[in-house]
This record gives sequence, structure tokens and C-alpha cells, in this order.
Amino acid sequence: MERLTIGAVANLTGVPTHTLRKWESRHAIVTPHRSDSGRRFYTNEHVQRLLLVKRLMGEGHSLAELSKQSNDELDILAVRHEQSRAAHHDGGADVVGLTLTTIFERAKPTLVPAFSGFSQTLEKWLDQDEHIRNSNHGTLVVESDTLPDAVVERLVSLRNGHYQRVIVVYAFAPRRVEQLLASHGVQAIKAPASAEKLRLNLTTQALNIPAETYQVGVSAFDPAQLSKLANMIPSLHCECPNHIAKLLIDISGFEKYCMQCEDDDPTQRKLHTQLAEMTAQARSIFESALRSVAVADGLDLDTFR
Repeated sequence: MERLTIGAVANLTGVPTHTLRKWESRHAIVTPHRSDSGRRFYTNEHVQRLLLVKRLMGEGHSLAELSKQSNDELDILAVRHEQSRAAHHDGGADVVGLTLTTIFERAKPTLVPAFSGFSQTLEKWLDQDEHIRNSNHGTLVVESDTLPDAVVERLVSLRNGHYQRVIVVYAFAPRRVEQLLASHGVQAIKAPASAEKLRLNLTTQALNIPAETYQVGVSAFDPAQLSKLANMIPSLHCECPNHIAKLLIDISGFEKYCMQCEDDDPTQRKLHTQLAEMTAQARSIFESALRSVAVADGLDLDTFR
């Protein structure tokens, strides 16, 4: 069982510790486990529920309403909001930053069907709400040297409330902030960002992949193919195929390990079943990433079979 402290959960969700205590005592949003000394310990399932609740509160739902919903019901509600948002968006992007707008203008082929460029700092753009209200683009791409808490909070709010996808290019940020952004579905790219790197992030699925698109234990690439990709001589401008292939080898190995643990340890079967499911989803994401990189790098993956 996972044993996350209340401080760790606050960092992962962006919900302050005192708010987590209130949500527990007043609404029983989640009920953490307690040690003999009374210390709270949370699970990953608790974290996911808290993230959903926070996100849906940003959509206008009340805590009292959300507390009565199961995790599955919260998931369905979140999907409905995503679908509603998608219906009002086109395939374009709002691009904020001096460097980013230049990259998008010069990219051949174009990175997105259409984009609105704002050659200004992120902080200045965030102060101009009319740009956001009047935008029909579903993607936001921004750059910021650092990621202070106020900026992170705004980006998470925009991801939950207006944009289907938010990508931030940053120079410096603590690991805590990177994890917080990832937990809210905000894609973070370490600067410098090339057109190829942006293209990969724009074309790779950023949201949760539907269960029907992947299957536990069923990989899109065989081990020999991944081994050849991992050990090939990389191109001068991109080593991503090597790195992703190596990651896929490790992920697939862990997936098999989880499946074995399901059979070898019945007492922990539920946990390892969940781990295998999450690992299969992660594998599917990186398989999609490998296909995208192959297109950008001119690789024919079939030749590596």
C-alpha cells in the first residue's frame, strides 16, 4: 500500500494541508489511513480523487455535490466537461513568448493548423484576460524561465477551465513543480525547445488514453525491434528514438513483473493489477511518442523488425 504523507499529497495536488484536513472532516472527500500515532497516510487512489475534485470545483461544482460521487462518477463528469470544451475549440494554439512565437512562425511544416502568437512575457499575457476569453484555440503553449507558484496555479486553472492542452517550456523549476504540473495534465518541456520537440509534444496524446486503445501485456513493438532502436546510431539532431526505445524496454519489463506478481502474491493481487494497468497505459503513451518521433525523424519502424 502507498503511504503518502499529507505534505506530499499537498505538493502533488496543489491543495494546502489545512484544506485537505477540512475536506476530510467536513465532506469526507477522502479518508486517509492512520498510523498508531494518528498520522495521516494517503494512497495514489486518494490523490487521483483529490485531483478530480479540485478540477471539477474549477468547473463550478460544489464540494457537497462532489463528495457524494464515486470515483467512476467523477471520471464521467470530467469527461463530459472535456467533451464540452472540445466542441468549442478548433485545432489551433495560443502561443506566448518571444522565442516560441518565432519557432512557430518559422516551423516547416507548420506545427498546428493555426495559431495566435503573443510576443510578450507570460506574466503580461496572463494579465490580459480578453485574449483567453476570445480564443477558440484548444491548445496553449507558453514559455517561462521559472515557474513560481502563482504561474503554476494559473496554468493549472487554464488547463482545467479553458484549454484542452497546456504546454509550458521552462528553464528552471523544482521537481515538486514538475510533478504538480504533470498531475494536472500540463506538459512541461525543459528549455531549449526545438520545433521537433514541440511537434512531438503537440502530437503525443496528453490526456488519459481510453482503455480500449491499450491492453495489459500486449505491446505494439517486439523486444528485438526495441533493442535495435535503442542501440542504433542516432541522428545528429535527435536521440529521442533511442531514449524512448530504452524507456519502453524498462516499462515493458516492469509490466511483466507486475503481471507475475498478480499470480505469485494473492494478498497483493489488487495492487499489482492496478500497477499493471497503469504501466500498460504508460507504455501506450510512449509507443505513441515513438511513432511521432519516427515520423519527425524520418524513421521507418518496420525496417527494425
